[in-house]
Amino acid sequence: MAHKDYVYLKTIDAEIRSFILKKNEKLTVESKIPFITFMNYHFEYIKEKILQDQNETKKINQQMLQQLNNKQIISQNLNATINQKVTFGQKAADAIAKFGGSWPFIFIFLLVLASWILLNSLHFFGVSFDNYPFILLNLVLSCLAAVQAPIIMMSQNRQAARDRIAVDHDYQTNLKAELEISLLHEKIDYLMSQQWQQMLELQQLQIELLTQLTEKSPGNKTTS
Repeated sequence: MAHKDYVYLKTIDAEIRSFILKKNEKLTVESKIPFITFMNYHFEYIKEKILQDQNETKKINQQMLQQLNNKQIISQNLNATINQKVTFGQKAADAIAKFGGSWPFIFIFLLVLASWILLNSLHFFGVSFDNYPFILLNLVLSCLAAVQAPIIMMSQNRQAARDRIAVDHDYQTNLKAELEISLLHEKIDYLMSQQWQQMLELQQLQIELLTQLTEKSPGNKTTS
């Protein structure tokens, strides 16, 4: 490979040879350079490889940060979003349905019903506006049921619409998270493959450098 204190470029690694020829355009493949000069080029090549790897890693990190900053945030407060579109009628329907499905409504209803029956059965203070069989009471209860049923249905329909919005929002959030995780895995795999490749190249350079040093050490004869 080498002759005395010189190294022939045609005998060294192709990448290092290209690097040396690029640094010194006066040299050719058939040229030979001093061993010390070759060592300097060798160290310079290793430094550039390490610097290139650092710049590549920094560039990828900047791209990831930029993508994260540019990504639109999907997660949001659904209550605030839905309440902005609620009309007065929908709010009233929700309030009535909420009150109609509560214990206070049941207690008030039973109290009114018992008072109505007792007042018209026992004739307190001579008042009796709906005698047995309480036809007016049946009419009031029928009207109450007829009005309450569609109000409850309106509230249920709005709740169903809200559930659909929540499901769509969850799907979008999960899809975005899945895509971000997939992208992150791809970039991590890319970085790992690049680092492994750089490590293998540096290890190969170290082996070649040790070989050169061994051939130049005292007691070893160089061959042309």
